[in-house]
Amino acid sequence: MVPLPDALTPNPTWRLRVEGLGIRRRRTWIVAGFTWEHHPGHIAWITGENGAGKSSLLRVLAGRARPTTGSISWDGPPGQRPLRLYYHPTMGLPPRSTLGDWRRLLASLGEGEPTVPGAWTLDPGRAPADRRLGQISTGEARRVLLAGLLGRAAPFLLLDEPYEHLSAGARDRLTEILVRIARESVVVVATNREIPARAADGPVLRLDGTRVEPATAPREVL
Repeated sequence: MVPLPDALTPNPTWRLRVEGLGIRRRRTWIVAGFTWEHHPGHIAWITGENGAGKSSLLRVLAGRARPTTGSISWDGPPGQRPLRLYYHPTMGLPPRSTLGDWRRLLASLGEGEPTVPGAWTLDPGRAPADRRLGQISTGEARRVLLAGLLGRAAPFLLLDEPYEHLSAGARDRLTEILVRIARESVVVVATNREIPARAADGPVLRLDGTRVEPATAPREVL
């Protein structure tokens, strides 16, 4: 497969690089001989039907699972840690803790760390601080979890189906935040939804269940 550089910036600070990647699930190859790289500038999208292998590919790109073949590197400035933040739809909140506990924990973890402006808008704080996390709605739990994750600046952000269970307004806010983060960080999103129009200028990887195929977006990568 021909290498496919995604030259979004002339001198990228951070880079996700894939060389000869192969992922096999049981007897089926989801991806084979895949070479690609992605820089800050635009969101990269992984699309495909349910079961096509989007989550498997994203886990490998995030370093949460090993590829069958090939290699992945998360490159950046010397001496700087390539922090990778990863979200998947089965992540949950501690049910017996309260919203106030959760927000205080995030505040303590973020002390001295850079934060992403506007990420808090996903969690507007309408629910009482003493409400237990196990008692809030699924959509609200998703917003609280995403706000905590996205509020922390990191050079690599990989999200699996982050739009699920969000209202139309929350999906719009999420897109705005991701577009902002992608200016400085490598952002990859796996989704089975239509790519938001305002964020459709990035590369698209489409899986059909056995391989990565060309996408129809203007910034095709395969």
